[in-house]
Amino acid sequence: MTGIILAMRNASTIVKGAAIISAGTLVSRLLGLVRENMLLNTFGASYVTGAYNSAFSVPDLLYYLLAGGALSAAFIPVFSDLLAKKRQDDANRTGSSIGNLMLIALIAGVGLELIFAPYVVRFVAPGYKWGSPEFGLTVYLTRVMCSMVIFTAVSGLLTGILNSYHHFLAPTVVWNTYNLGIILGITVLSKMSIFGGSPAHPSITGVSVGVLIGALSMALIQIPYVYKYGFRYQPIIDLYHEGTRRVLVLFAPVMVGMALSQFNLQMIPLQVASIAGTSAVTDIRAANRIVLLPFGLFAVAISTAAFPKLSQLISLGQRLEFRNTISKSIRAILMLSIPSAVAVFVLAYPLTCLLWGGGKYSIEDINASAFALMFFIWGLLALGTLQVVNRSFYALQDTITPVVLQVFMVAGNAFLGWLLIKYTGIKFAGIALSTSLTTTVSTLLLAEILRRRVGGIGGRAILVTLLKVTVASVLMGAAIFAMANHHSLVSTLKDTKTLATLEVRPSYRLQWNAPPLQGFKDPKKLGKLVTNRKHIALQVGASGLAGGIVLILALWLLRVEELSLITDRFFGRFHRLKSANNQTQTAESDATRRE
Repeated sequence: MTGIILAMRNASTIVKGAAIISAGTLVSRLLGLVRENMLLNTFGASYVTGAYNSAFSVPDLLYYLLAGGALSAAFIPVFSDLLAKKRQDDANRTGSSIGNLMLIALIAGVGLELIFAPYVVRFVAPGYKWGSPEFGLTVYLTRVMCSMVIFTAVSGLLTGILNSYHHFLAPTVVWNTYNLGIILGITVLSKMSIFGGSPAHPSITGVSVGVLIGALSMALIQIPYVYKYGFRYQPIIDLYHEGTRRVLVLFAPVMVGMALSQFNLQMIPLQVASIAGTSAVTDIRAANRIVLLPFGLFAVAISTAAFPKLSQLISLGQRLEFRNTISKSIRAILMLSIPSAVAVFVLAYPLTCLLWGGGKYSIEDINASAFALMFFIWGLLALGTLQVVNRSFYALQDTITPVVLQVFMVAGNAFLGWLLIKYTGIKFAGIALSTSLTTTVSTLLLAEILRRRVGGIGGRAILVTLLKVTVASVLMGAAIFAMANHHSLVSTLKDTKTLATLEVRPSYRLQWNAPPLQGFKDPKKLGKLVTNRKHIALQVGASGLAGGIVLILALWLLRVEELSLITDRFFGRFHRLKSANNQTQTAESDATRRE
């Protein structure tokens, strides 16, 4: 009975934390899409945007590694263990020592990046020719934005401390201030003469300064909350302290593992795309950003909320609950990721039009980005599962196994991507397909190793959930497709039949050099397709609503356990409120009768 109560409490803690993270991530991702739309429609798919994206990829990668990845993954198991054992002073000493070491290393690293920026750019964008305008601009922007990593690293450490206390609100808020800083750069700073811009000719330098402002805000906002929970900073570096040594032992391999995972998802596609030109870099990045929306909402939210609990369960020797938590987290991610992948696949073209269209981002680029998105999105299932599997190894303080597997994943992605681009008709979208395939294979292998290591992760329950959710998602996809093709949603253009085909089913034969949107000969109709975004929003919203209703009904009929966990929590809270009200009314009635 005690075990059942403990399992329910663990699940409730994870659901609550995931809900907070997911809500904050939703706002953050929406702001991120707004910022990307503003950027694309301010600068277009020009070499300026390509240079900015290439320069931004290095600090952006480090942001994901430090603020949302490696630092927390190495730090949380140790810090949580000290807190579980009521050793707050040791936790303070560990956090302070790691923070001071990190600052010294990062200041030195930023100095080296300033000096060797051209060689960093050669690595990030091998397709840019030395001395070309895009190469020179990328070098300049790399130097402007490189100090961002100091602020994101501090933010990552503070996030790890707060997550160890099971506080998730402040870290989710700072994701939004980060995006707001960049939006400030696009809308205001880029048009200021001090940064070389004007209202008629915005400067990309102002956008880069906005990146720095957003990164700084991430660290400043979390400091008061850290002190509220009891952490006290000390100006020390204690290399002999037990906690410091344990974090340092874990950090290097975790950093490499997280770097490989993000490198495979974000850097390799941009590197390979740079060979096809700056427009390809922008189009691949635009597709990638859409994939990151459901990834952050579900996979990152659930795995981040589960990680401190996994670390504490191992610390307390509760291995059965550890295995159950892994299984439930993976099943929850699959329940949300599979429908998301199906929905994005069916609506790839109208989503791309809605998010990126309406300005200087051309119809050719929208077409190309939507095509790449159709291959990128299937990697979402493995990406989500990989977050839980990796963190399970980190909770076990095994950081070597994930690194070894991900080395092969990255190498395989680069080689397979090159083969698909070189020898298949899908051209530049080959890197999107190879990213999905290699991530899936490596995740399956790593999950099997974890299963053998801990004595099972509920594989049968995971498979049952996978099959049920897949059936429900196929039904949902059919509903979305039918609704998106409904005549009332495509009546604003004269050629409704062609419009429905193009918006919902972009040509599978599309190649990089193919004419855009074959079948639309009238340029006026072609322009309406992108500029009439209210119509496209109606199409996406109505079809998404119809698909959502079908999905929930199908999951309920198939008795998917993960759906009941969410509904039971909601209705359970409602029932408790109702019971509390009834008890209050009963007490008042008794008091009245006594009077």
